[in-house]
Amino acid sequence: MEQLRKWGLRRVFGRLAVKKSTSGTVTIYFVAATAAFVLLSALLIDFARIAAFRKQAELAAKSGIRSTLSSYDPLLYERYGLFIRGGEPANELFRQTLEGNVAKHAEGDFSYLDVEWGETEVTESRPLADHGVFRRQILEEMKYKAPIDLAIELTERFRGVSNGMKEAVQTVNLLEAMRKAYDRRESALDDALAAQTNLGKTVMKLIEKKVPYPPATSHAGKPAGDVGTIVEVAEQYEDYVSKRQEDDASREVQRLTEEEKKRKQESVQKKSEDNKEETVIEKGPRYEAIIAAYESGAFALAKALSNDSDNIRLRSLAAGEEARTALSKAEVANDEMKAIIAQAKSLPKASPAEDMSDGEQSVGTEQIESMEQLRNSAEELILEPLFMDEFASEINMQMTQGDKLADETASFAGMASTVPGSTGREQELWEETDKLQQRFSEYVRTFGADGSVVHQREERLTAHRSQDKERKQEEKKAQSAWTGATNFLGTLTGITGSDEEKAFFDQIHGLYQVNREWNKGEDEKAVTGRPSDPSDGRDKALDASSGLMDALLGSMTGARDQLYFSEYAMSRLSYYHPSLVKEMLRGGETSLDIHMQETEYILYGLNNPAGNIAAAYSEIFAFRLAIRTMEGLIECRSLGHPLLVLAAALVYGITKAVLDLTSLVENGKVQLSKYLKVDTRYEDYLRIFLLSNGGSANQLARTIAVIEHATDLDFRGAYTYASGEVTASVRLWFFPGLLKILGKFGHLGGSIKGNRYEATYAADSSYQ
Repeated sequence: MEQLRKWGLRRVFGRLAVKKSTSGTVTIYFVAATAAFVLLSALLIDFARIAAFRKQAELAAKSGIRSTLSSYDPLLYERYGLFIRGGEPANELFRQTLEGNVAKHAEGDFSYLDVEWGETEVTESRPLADHGVFRRQILEEMKYKAPIDLAIELTERFRGVSNGMKEAVQTVNLLEAMRKAYDRRESALDDALAAQTNLGKTVMKLIEKKVPYPPATSHAGKPAGDVGTIVEVAEQYEDYVSKRQEDDASREVQRLTEEEKKRKQESVQKKSEDNKEETVIEKGPRYEAIIAAYESGAFALAKALSNDSDNIRLRSLAAGEEARTALSKAEVANDEMKAIIAQAKSLPKASPAEDMSDGEQSVGTEQIESMEQLRNSAEELILEPLFMDEFASEINMQMTQGDKLADETASFAGMASTVPGSTGREQELWEETDKLQQRFSEYVRTFGADGSVVHQREERLTAHRSQDKERKQEEKKAQSAWTGATNFLGTLTGITGSDEEKAFFDQIHGLYQVNREWNKGEDEKAVTGRPSDPSDGRDKALDASSGLMDALLGSMTGARDQLYFSEYAMSRLSYYHPSLVKEMLRGGETSLDIHMQETEYILYGLNNPAGNIAAAYSEIFAFRLAIRTMEGLIECRSLGHPLLVLAAALVYGITKAVLDLTSLVENGKVQLSKYLKVDTRYEDYLRIFLLSNGGSANQLARTIAVIEHATDLDFRGAYTYASGEVTASVRLWFFPGLLKILGKFGHLGGSIKGNRYEATYAADSSYQ
């Protein structure tokens, strides 16, 4: 039985072995396929976990850096609308946020991602002291507020005066250019006339004592003797000849008598000698002194007239050239005036704004046409070419007459030098005398001190200068008014402030210098003083005010940065209220602390307590002067003469502008214009000045300095940008070695360390 049992078992197991041997191939393939599937699944699971981990880590890093910036300085934002990093340390916030992004699991819970955070680092940069960063924060703060504020509070108030201001600028520029050219022309004409007049006086002075004026018409003879004029030479000539001949005859008789006496021998020699002496006295020449006086006088007169002839010729030539040169300058100035008029006519005409709504006021058509008519009247100042041609002819005529007078003088001098010892030349002498007298008389009548040509020319010059005297009076008034205005503004400048206030200014100025140098800014040009000439002050005011109006209107279309900076300064920073200036001018005690005048300091940057306030009021005065000058051109138009209107308008402008400053200080407001009954306030003008001049690098530096001083912050360490970096890892469930090998052939975005996948992530963010 035992054998049978064993035999049976062998049979059974044998059959099984045979069966197993036939199905083993299928089993091996099945096992291989299953293993490959399990391996692939495991790899996919780890890849999926890595992808999920990477996404979670990236989002956590971004969330962490945003959380870091969420900790800002609340006081700086509340007061100035600026963001900087503040509160807890940045790295701690970053780490807390990262850890908060990982789900917490209780012990024994299944965790799909067991993330571990490694090293973290947060780098802060882009400090608020950087002008680019600071400017962007201002733009972000104001981009929704500024246009609304400006359109409502400012543009509607000032736009109505814009066209009138442009017209006034054109008118004043034209008239001022014409005035300067006119004054140069008239000065040159005066120089030409002065050259003529001085020459006439010089010629008269040279020979008036030698050549009588008016001419002597009588040819009556006179006893010979001393001579000093050409008429005396002619009048005494006949008597001179007579006396000379009589003396000559006496000398001949004396000679013959002496010879006869020598032949006679007389007995009493003494008696003979006595008789001889009596004979010499009775028979000798009697007129030697008279003859000598006449002859020496004639010679001296001849020599003097010869010199005078040369002087007349030389001085006529020199004075003529001087007059011609002066007249040429006058012609150039007159041509310049023509060119000024031609250029003015080519400029586009201003007109009342067509886009003004029915409720808005503006300078009207009547006022604009009045200024246009005033410009047209400037053409009357130009002199016709005939005026210059006639003047030139008169200069040439004087030179010609001078040459002829010199010729006649030289001719008489030549004759006078031959008169001594001559006889029978009385008629010829009188003819030469009459010729010289007539020539001299003609010269004196036309070009002497009261010469007809010179007198007529003076009258013609006076004719087109009929209102110059009134204009000069108005210009003196303008100078006096300008001096009063500058004294008023100087009162503000002269206020010194307390030692503490000065110290604050020095501190902020030091902060400004540090920030300017840190941003590598250039030195700022010093604020120029007020000009001493009221016309120059008016011109600067008009040009500046025109630019201000362009900036105001342009701010609505293109000048974004300046607009936002202007509104930021007015909404976040202080300005010095006119009521404080009123109290200060009355001698009251008012603070000049810099944090009560931050806007003024930012605009002008003067390092003294009252200087920036004075600069602001000076600029307001200039703006008011421009508007009031526009009014003056219209109000004074009835005076007629364009240059008189210009001078009177300047007086009007300065006087009214001073009253405007007084009203602004006393009442806190001033009416924009006589033609626009709109109230304007101190802050309105500051806004315009900021629009025109604000936002420069130096002004940004001063703004930063003011805020740093007020908050006791150093903006160089006040960061607005953060960049965070973190290293994180996740445990791999399957085949970390295999993944490490696969990582060599492809980019896993990280590295395999042991049984963990590790990667580094960075994120950054800023307040802009």
